[in-house]
Amino acid sequence: MSFILTNTDTMLNNGSTPPLKFIVMNLVALFLGACTFAQMQGGASYLPVPDLSAATYTLAVHEVNFEGVSNLGKQRLTYDQVKGSPFFNDDFQQAEIFMADGRSLGRYMVKFNLLTQEFHFLGKDKAEMVVPNDLARKIVVYDKSDTSLQRAVFVRTLDFTSPSGKPLGEYAEQLNVGNAILYKVEKKNVVTADSLFGTLKRYYFGTTYAYFIGINGRVNQLKKLSEDAVFTALPAVGKLEEWARKNKINLKREEGVLALMQQWNASFNNKR
Repeated sequence: MSFILTNTDTMLNNGSTPPLKFIVMNLVALFLGACTFAQMQGGASYLPVPDLSAATYTLAVHEVNFEGVSNLGKQRLTYDQVKGSPFFNDDFQQAEIFMADGRSLGRYMVKFNLLTQEFHFLGKDKAEMVVPNDLARKIVVYDKSDTSLQRAVFVRTLDFTSPSGKPLGEYAEQLNVGNAILYKVEKKNVVTADSLFGTLKRYYFGTTYAYFIGINGRVNQLKKLSEDAVFTALPAVGKLEEWARKNKINLKREEGVLALMQQWNASFNNKR
């Protein structure tokens, strides 16, 4: 920690009053030195913010820069020009935002943009802002009529691995709890179609899904929802295959996979 040295002490010893500029310089030096010391002690240039009020965020933009063969002019389309909605839910709902270390950033009114894979929240004066992805690790959305009930849980997919081995960075909805967890990544994209006689282009939001199974902290993507994919992902299935077929569990559907995983988690807990 360093300070600006002046001849203020010499002036005081001589009985003269130091000029104002020397006093100001010393005060500034003390302030900068204290900041430097705090940074050295914390190992970073800033401390984690207790809420989003001090975070760096941007205004949410309701438009998409759609590029492709059908958009040679690279026009920007507003969401109103695209059929459908890019949001998980069009209404803002109360949600709690958590950082990677589990600390809460507080509750905010949010909605999930599936096109940009960002959460929007209502900031000061109800301005629609974007939650910084480098801060949020988990977002818990609560029921609209009863905010004590969880409606959905989303986690950042930083630890997820795609079949190609590339890490992901979207949000995944956590569909159950237990030792084995099913995650769903839902994404929106803009699709074009020709109107009658091909004179105009129509735009609409298309949806893609990807499913992941996490066991003991390791998460891998399912190539598709099927018996082979699910039974391969779940270790020591054993009699569960027979149980699934006997109960006509359709593992090509999300609810069927969740039913099987609920049974697997129950069997796992009984063996402990």
